[in-house]
Amino acid sequence: MATPARTRISIGALLLALIAVKGSLAAEDLAALELKGAWSGTFNQYSHDINDSFAVKLTIDAISGSEFTGMMEWPTFDTTTKVKGMVEGPLIKWTETGYVKGDDAVLGGLYVARFTAANEITGDWMDPKHTITPKGPRFGTRGADFVLKKE
Repeated sequence: MATPARTRISIGALLLALIAVKGSLAAEDLAALELKGAWSGTFNQYSHDINDSFAVKLTIDAISGSEFTGMMEWPTFDTTTKVKGMVEGPLIKWTETGYVKGDDAVLGGLYVARFTAANEITGDWMDPKHTITPKGPRFGTRGADFVLKKE
């Protein structure tokens, strides 16, 4: 018995959709892999009654699919924090989840960045003292901007 044309088209459409999803996930996974390593730069803060620039180092040491973990080092404050993040399309998003050393950093803010060059990411830090919506399109109130370059 022959398969009806409608069933063949539906199965074909399903296969194409699965291939498209796999392709988009692969791109996010690739972007996450490109993040692995150390990134240094400047964090320009204009919140919490601070209007200043600080050195910062982000180290991505573990990647699983489009998710990653690592640490952020704040030499000015002798503070290191744990980070957890993910790649969603062109966006790289992460948050500081806990202290490794010291305690002079604001936890819970949302970093939203993009690759601006092969070895450079830039973005904004969303201040956790305001409403943060990680799904976007508006993520919260900007409290800083930053530029990080791969070491």
